[in-house]
Amino acid sequence: MSSTETETVQLIRRCFAEEEENPPVPQTADDVPVSYQAMTPEWLTLVLGPYSGGARVKSFSLGPKDNGTSNRRRVYLEWEGNSTKTPPDSVFCKAAHALNNRITLFNGGTKSESWASIIMLRDMDQRTKFCTHRTILSKEQLGQQLLILAKLHGNFYQSTKDVFGQVTTLKGRFNRLIVTVDFKGAAESGFKAAKSVIPLHVFAREDAVWERTLQSLERCASLPPTLIHGDVHLGNWYMTADGNMGLTDWAVLSRGHWSRDVAYVLATAVSLEKRREWEHEMVQFYLEELAKAGGPSVSAAEAWLELRRASFLALAYWTVTLTPSSSMPDMQPEDTTLEFIRRITTFMGDHQVFDSFADM
Repeated sequence: MSSTETETVQLIRRCFAEEEENPPVPQTADDVPVSYQAMTPEWLTLVLGPYSGGARVKSFSLGPKDNGTSNRRRVYLEWEGNSTKTPPDSVFCKAAHALNNRITLFNGGTKSESWASIIMLRDMDQRTKFCTHRTILSKEQLGQQLLILAKLHGNFYQSTKDVFGQVTTLKGRFNRLIVTVDFKGAAESGFKAAKSVIPLHVFAREDAVWERTLQSLERCASLPPTLIHGDVHLGNWYMTADGNMGLTDWAVLSRGHWSRDVAYVLATAVSLEKRREWEHEMVQFYLEELAKAGGPSVSAAEAWLELRRASFLALAYWTVTLTPSSSMPDMQPEDTTLEFIRRITTFMGDHQVFDSFADM
């Protein structure tokens, strides 16, 4: 860990301890509440002012805790006073309140004392349903997932926009996790712990997994970049009331190669049987839509080679989730984590991914 990163982590710990002893009360719209309990009706009124039409928050209540990579809560609002608009009945928030969330999520470009953060989002229609590892997608819905990614990747392929260069690279994000939260140790212990769901011939290559993961990272960094979502597991996808797919949780948006997102979705979105039946058609569909959206023309053979290589990066984020280090929060239920490891490693076994770097 660099001296700057060490100092940042120490600062986060010190500020967190001070806040625990003397919790600050947010006074202005620019203040970040250090917990959901620290919110006040007055602060919510200030923050939601542009959407309130002159009404004030009279009171609020909190939905169930949902802690993982971030600390998530729904906030239900009661309003008072006349309004020229229809203020929201609820908002959905993603925050870094807990100590380990702040350490894991800190961003090197942010100026802060505590590294607490909160993102407040307009709540979705209550008929919207978020997916889980048990969600069964149709072929059309898998196609919608890949279409969304193709449009993202195509529109930002080798972008010359100033903002594109300000986005963290996947390699930079990954390397920061290695030095700040012992990502390597967590990934290796998670692979061992998941032995029961990993195909035998894949588990037999255990000693090569981390080396291939780093090779995958370097390969991704060497290829023409685009914007990648980076966390496209089923839990971040939702279905609208009419069954259409949508993608949320853009917290780890990065610059990287499109193969990282596509390999991740392809390996995790549907059952092993459906993936095997549909995957080649789906990859061809993605490539056609990628080109239509402004991306490159890529042959299926070229694409599959990169997808095989990129699968190691998809796996790493789930093995660390199974056995997070002491500096990481618990991020997902064990059954979810094991199912995604099973799907990814079966994909890896099906496509002989350990041989995908043979010519490099």
